[in-house]
Amino acid sequence: MPYGPPPGDGNPYSSGGAYGAPPPPPPGQPGYGYPSAPPPAQPYGYPQQAAGYGYGYPQQGPADGLTCRFCGGYPAVNATVRGHQGLILAYRMLRMTGPFCRTCGTATVRDMSARTLVQGWWSLVSWLLTPITLLANLVPHNRFKRLQPPVPGSHGPQLDPGVPLTRRPHIAMLLVPVSLAVTLVLASTGVLGPGKHGGNTTDPIIAAPSPSVGSSTYTPAPPPVFPSPTFTMPAMPSITLPPVTTPSDPADAPDSVDTAKAGDCLRNENGPAGETTDTHPKVSVLPCTDTKAQYKVIYKYPATADEKVCEKQPKSDSWYTRTYSSFPALNYVLCLKKLK
Repeated sequence: MPYGPPPGDGNPYSSGGAYGAPPPPPPGQPGYGYPSAPPPAQPYGYPQQAAGYGYGYPQQGPADGLTCRFCGGYPAVNATVRGHQGLILAYRMLRMTGPFCRTCGTATVRDMSARTLVQGWWSLVSWLLTPITLLANLVPHNRFKRLQPPVPGSHGPQLDPGVPLTRRPHIAMLLVPVSLAVTLVLASTGVLGPGKHGGNTTDPIIAAPSPSVGSSTYTPAPPPVFPSPTFTMPAMPSITLPPVTTPSDPADAPDSVDTAKAGDCLRNENGPAGETTDTHPKVSVLPCTDTKAQYKVIYKYPATADEKVCEKQPKSDSWYTRTYSSFPALNYVLCLKKLK
């Protein structure tokens, strides 16, 4: 070898020789002191995909945070829809508070107004309160019409608005106050009562000249007078009805538990909290600081009577279901958690 043997033991392939050193890593490969290559630049015009969103588009929601109480859709608006029932000697005022979307709000106005047309005329005060209730429902109805079609929510299906109120048979009940008003007008003008010369009014007597025969004066004989028979009517018995203070259907009577919401505490007066089902509970709302409280409300599902909805709440281990036979839209389920 003209340049001498390789260093070491003469083996050209041993470590440390000219032929035994490991090849250097290519540029851009990390390690051995070489810096890593920068990541490729993001193409212009395409946004970065954020964690928790799909395809770079963030999830949308209502700007004001209001969602429909029935379907969870939005946009929604806070409003109160009212109803009225006449109960002969008493009456009952009904109301349903929002928020409502456009579809569920329209359905609630039409349903409660239709029931008011049928049930709202049957007491003395109801003749005034029923028209006021129907006119008051025009205010929330106009607010619902100005909303955009709702985005589907997660609470449940939307209510069915049905046909407009003017195309339902309930609208025929407007003939009841109209017929009464016509009767009062005709009676006040005398068309249905005695004439201006009838009743106790005395007609004027016109004297006619007496015919004369010769020099004598002829006077007609007065008509015979017959005594008119007299009748005495027996005394009519008086009937006094007790005042109606409760609704006709006890199952529809309002209860204090209807105002319960998430975070409130309840107590069943029938006994301590157990594993059995109580079909006739006597539930009352108590402060959570009260030692008598047995349950705490985790969530409230309106417009449903299916207790299986509480399976969506992992913290819930009990439930309370409230049903209304005359107005199912008022039904609700309270998902509860037993207190130790």
